Amino acid sequence: MSCPTALFRQLVRYAEVTGRDAWGTPLLGPVHVAPARIQPSRKLIRDASGAEFVASFVVYTAAPLTLRHRLWFPGDDTSDFNHARRPAAIDEHVDGGGTVRYRKVWL
Repeated sequence: MSCPTALFRQLVRYAEVTGRDAWGTPLLGPVHVAPARIQPSRKLIRDASGAEFVASFVVYTAAPLTLRHRLWFPGDDTSDFNHARRPAAIDEHVDGGGTVRYRKVWL
């Protein structure tokens, strides 16, 4: 039986927001590339603050993403922070041994 990561045939770029400069512009760490599966979604979820949110996309990936990360889809300009997508919620899927196998990132 194959694992879900075998279905990750797209690439997603991500970077962590490390802080803000004197003008309030977000400072990003290095941009990484990870295999993923990007899927349109219209699901009502709760974001990190508890507010209801209609997710436009769900990204399945094994990358260690948190709510502090920003994502770019294929074709997006990684040098422009305004093209970055912010995760609203992240679900981790754990195997029987307690290892995180993949994450569902709701955008």
